[in-house]
Amino acid sequence: MFRRIATLLFALAACTRQAATAGPAEAQLATDLPAPVVDTMLTAIAQTGGPRAERIQGASLGAAALTDAKGSQQGGDVRWDAEPYGAIAAARQGDLIPMLPIGNDVPPLWRDRDGLWIAVGGRAVVLLIATDLLENHPVPNYYAALTQPWLKGKVAIAAPTGGSSLPNFAALFRAWGEARTQSWMTQLRANAVQVLESDGDVRQAVVTGKAVVGMLASDEAAKAAASAAHVDIQYPNQASIGTFVWPTAVSRPKNPPHPAASGRLAARLASLDVEQLLVARVPGYLPLRTGIPVPPGVTSAANLRVVSVEPAVIVEEITRRKAELAEWTTAVRRDIAKR
Repeated sequence: MFRRIATLLFALAACTRQAATAGPAEAQLATDLPAPVVDTMLTAIAQTGGPRAERIQGASLGAAALTDAKGSQQGGDVRWDAEPYGAIAAARQGDLIPMLPIGNDVPPLWRDRDGLWIAVGGRAVVLLIATDLLENHPVPNYYAALTQPWLKGKVAIAAPTGGSSLPNFAALFRAWGEARTQSWMTQLRANAVQVLESDGDVRQAVVTGKAVVGMLASDEAAKAAASAAHVDIQYPNQASIGTFVWPTAVSRPKNPPHPAASGRLAARLASLDVEQLLVARVPGYLPLRTGIPVPPGVTSAANLRVVSVEPAVIVEEITRRKAELAEWTTAVRRDIAKR
């Protein structure tokens, strides 16, 4: 396996950003992952046994994929979603072909129960700390610490109405239970939490000193860590419920345009070596399988305590809690505006 990974890495170093080698494409991949990374992966796959594949743009609908018919109609022979919403919606509508026996080494938490999609890497929700602003306080490394009085007005989160924040909050309702989650949200509101539009805004708040702590996805946190800012990244709640990890999803649509090559492409994309390439090429992505080397500053999900709520269950909780979370967001922002 590691010899195969080395071969693919060598091919990657030698290839261009073109999605295929000589000859026409044998398959299509619909994806919303970063285009340059996907193109180099597809070139490397073509150079190490194929099939030759081209990338087509997949829709980035986020949670809207659960209610938008486009979420399950991506096209292509294989789809690789940066978030699992589209694959979960497509599975519910009967639009996917089973992936089995592909990806049997992926932990069960990151596979659909019916084998209709599997995860290849993912992003964690982490705490980004402005270390110069800590003074003599201990590093906050769990969610309850965000409600401490010394952090009043100094914590930034993305609104739990989309992005990684929405499924993270929804997962907390399952991991903590309703009473504790609502109590924590009430305390956050009382502590004047900054509810911003996006993870990028949270990152900027921490980097510029407008916040001491930011809760955001690991890919955005990695951008801060790569800058000259004095920041620290914490994987939260390691002594309790664990860190939330939201996976990507590889799946096979029904009636693919190139049926002969679709299974081969899915098998390659769902392989351990491609997961390693994703982690190596996109800062902030975590491997989900064991045995995959990680860049400095990254911890494998296999070595973390993670929130053990299945993505499909989180999606059910999103449906139940989305209106409540939107109302909470509006109320917190109204409080801030009055101050």
